[in-house]
Amino acid sequence: MIRAALLLLALSAAARAEDYALPAPPPGPRLDYAADQVEFDADRQQVHLRGAVVLKESTWTVKGQELWIDTEHRRGRSEGPLLVEDGISAVTGESGEFDFAQHTGRLQRTSAGHADWRIHAREAMVGENRRLDYLGGEFTSCGAKPPHYHFRASRITVKPKKYMFARNVLFYLGEVPVFYLPFLYKTLSPRHYLRWKSQPGFDRRNGPFLKNTLTTDHGDTMYSKLYADYYLKQGAGFGGELHRRGGEDARGALFGYTIKETSTGDRRWALLGQQYQALFSSTSFQGRLQVQSDSDFNNNYARSNSLRVTPELVNGAAFTHRFSQATARLSYSRLDTATEDRRKFLKTKESYPRLDIISQPLRFGRLPWLNTLNGFADNTFLRDRSFIEKTVGAGWEGTRTFVLLRGVSLTPKVAYQETYYNRLEQASVAGSTNAVLDAVIGRPSAAGTLRFDTPVGGIDMTQSYRERLQPGHFRQDRGAIDKGVEENLFTLSDVFIPAPRMYARLSSGYDFRTFRDRIIGFRRRVQPIIADASWAPTSTLNLTVRDEYALDEGNRAAILDARWGDDEGATVGGGFSWNAADSRKYVASFDFAVAPSSPTWRLAFGIRGQAESSRGVGGLHGLRVFEKEFSWTKRWHDFYTKIAGRFRPGGVGEASVRVDFKFGTFDPKQAPRRDWETELFPERATQDDLRP
Repeated sequence: MIRAALLLLALSAAARAEDYALPAPPPGPRLDYAADQVEFDADRQQVHLRGAVVLKESTWTVKGQELWIDTEHRRGRSEGPLLVEDGISAVTGESGEFDFAQHTGRLQRTSAGHADWRIHAREAMVGENRRLDYLGGEFTSCGAKPPHYHFRASRITVKPKKYMFARNVLFYLGEVPVFYLPFLYKTLSPRHYLRWKSQPGFDRRNGPFLKNTLTTDHGDTMYSKLYADYYLKQGAGFGGELHRRGGEDARGALFGYTIKETSTGDRRWALLGQQYQALFSSTSFQGRLQVQSDSDFNNNYARSNSLRVTPELVNGAAFTHRFSQATARLSYSRLDTATEDRRKFLKTKESYPRLDIISQPLRFGRLPWLNTLNGFADNTFLRDRSFIEKTVGAGWEGTRTFVLLRGVSLTPKVAYQETYYNRLEQASVAGSTNAVLDAVIGRPSAAGTLRFDTPVGGIDMTQSYRERLQPGHFRQDRGAIDKGVEENLFTLSDVFIPAPRMYARLSSGYDFRTFRDRIIGFRRRVQPIIADASWAPTSTLNLTVRDEYALDEGNRAAILDARWGDDEGATVGGGFSWNAADSRKYVASFDFAVAPSSPTWRLAFGIRGQAESSRGVGGLHGLRVFEKEFSWTKRWHDFYTKIAGRFRPGGVGEASVRVDFKFGTFDPKQAPRRDWETELFPERATQDDLRP
């Protein structure tokens, strides 16, 4: 009886419990919190958290010592210090309030960090999509305390890892205001998609100038530079570069610049480029582009280019395909040379197209030598020739190496080449020219190289002989001026490498050919004696010397160059050169730079001069310094500064100033992808110029 009464009481209690359902949770994202002490006021629907408070929302994490949460309206406030972070950025304030339903907040007397920037503001507003707005703020990327420089702005908008945009900006050096900007934009992306550079200066020819460069990233494999310059005497100039590097099998660069000079009315321009692209596993394309308005363009507008005056333009393109046993190449090439006044270029030679095929070294049956087959077809234009020469040829070469003794080997070669010419012009003994149409000419040749590996180097003795047959016959063309012998030359060379960082080389030869229209003496038959040596005992010391001497002419050329130091530290070096083509002039150069062991600054000078003499080095006189350069660079805590000047012939008298702030800039010599640019502009490997 008692058990039945208890059972009925339990069932009735369970039925009454089902009538009191739990209240639904408040709408919006879930709030998780932890604290040393939690108090709940049911009348006010308010939670009071105290001591090591941590509150986590969908994207926010709020930390502080005391926090009140209105659970009904999903709002929070703190009257003490707090920290708000979202995994990307962090903001601290002395007090703040939040609307978790609207996902907004407001902090007072805040400090924040975004990338390299630190911001202090009167108030910060936290918005949706992680946007932050700072009111009455100061910001800097200087790590010193107090900072060497800072900005003050009425409003600063930050989208973490994307950008920072400030309005009504004052720039301060220390506590001194320097300049005002209506707005300032700074990318916060680690990729630095946009970089802007301005460089003022003065030039004797072009007047005061301002050079502007905008660098833009286009992904991991491509970036560009746009140039917008203004010269007071010449007007506006525009140009740009495009660099691409998709691995070693896909790389290229393109540079262009143009300006219409107000002083002369001339349109000056240049277009340079090169490209290598692997199209398929066995096919590739390679091209070179070089066109410009005149020879002096570099000397006037691309002065960091190592080639001051351009004497010729070289253009070409080629498709190459590798077969299993051969390689084929279809190419185009063109050569233009400058006129005497250097105002334009004239086409000198053009080959369009040319097809070359060469086999791998092959073995035929049990024959003991290696065989190489080759063929070509070409259309060639020459400016001093009145017709387009069409040629087709094929040839064979056989070679084998015999080891005679230890350190002694002999490598003979035998070859035969057959060539078809649509028209062939040959000079006769009488001074006239004979033209032969549809000529087929054979050229048999033989050569042998005897090599000795000795304690004083590898000595090579080579005898080469090539004769030309009469058109359409297998007889030597003995009636020609050269008696049908195109080459009969003995050469002797020695390459001595006493140490890994040192080598010396000596070479000469003797020409055995005879001619019908002249007699060649012994002195002219002996080929120029060429000696050169290089010694680099350390990575900072290099010495190079070269001399070319002919028995009938004497010295033909001499070069001496010595360098110590590196491109970023202290250095001293000089060079000397002389050439028989302009035998009265002796050219010398001298460069030196001073810098501390940790190169925070560097002062560099360079001069180029020449002297004249008709009696050798002992009679030098009339020394004239024709080129002078200087630069002073300093890496401050927050800046990279450079003052530079160039003075050389052609009206070049240039001085410029560059100041790069730490924010958004980089050390030019350590710039990523700098090796991309050195393929088109080799001078950038040792200079800090960002443009030609």
